[in-house]
Amino acid sequence: MRHAHRRFSSQRRFSSASNEGTSAQQTSGGIRGALAKYNALNEAHPTTTKVGTSVVILLFGDTMAQRIQHRSAAKTSKDGAAPAFRMDWRRLAAFASFGAIYTGYFQMHWFRYLQTVFPRQVGLKARFLRKDVLAPLLVNQLGMVCVGYYPFFFAWTGFVRGRTWDESMEEMKKKYKLKLLAQNWAFWIPAQGVQFALVPSSYHILYVSAMGLAWNTILSLVTLEKIPEAAQELKRKKA
Repeated sequence: MRHAHRRFSSQRRFSSASNEGTSAQQTSGGIRGALAKYNALNEAHPTTTKVGTSVVILLFGDTMAQRIQHRSAAKTSKDGAAPAFRMDWRRLAAFASFGAIYTGYFQMHWFRYLQTVFPRQVGLKARFLRKDVLAPLLVNQLGMVCVGYYPFFFAWTGFVRGRTWDESMEEMKKKYKLKLLAQNWAFWIPAQGVQFALVPSSYHILYVSAMGLAWNTILSLVTLEKIPEAAQELKRKKA
């Protein structure tokens, strides 16, 4: 009887392990299949695929950020009342179009240029302290991000949101400070170190867009005000 019980227990453990293995294989196969489809699209329509990838991920990221800000506005009110969520469509359009222009289109050519100037050294170990990793990383983060990314971000998103040039520049002066750059470098220097060291060039835009899902949510929370509709409705309720 004991032997039969042990055999039954062993069979259950083996069956459970087999099911877990099958599930892992299915997940792995699904990821490989998705990447294969992405590669096919990327080869057939590289610009459209990269721009589309950036737009979709940025739309998702800012939608999450707006919902987080909406909940935050309710939590900071004395009565804790939460008005109905209303999407700020102009803000969403600002982030999506910025992603299309800068992340998807410009960076596709920019990363290609950096790898032309600093070609990846084939056959070397995946180390970060290499010229073909550090050089494009530092040029991008200490150069392009400072003089291109942030000025364009504030100017473009301000324009799409209906602000004047002076208002956009005032917003940039108020928020584009060393603290924001430090937050950017703390996140992106490790992330782009991985990009230039390990990620194949065909996946660069997909990778930075995926990492940007987290970063752009942070950026939208740091640089943009609370959703106006939520704040105004909370004020009316208090009155």
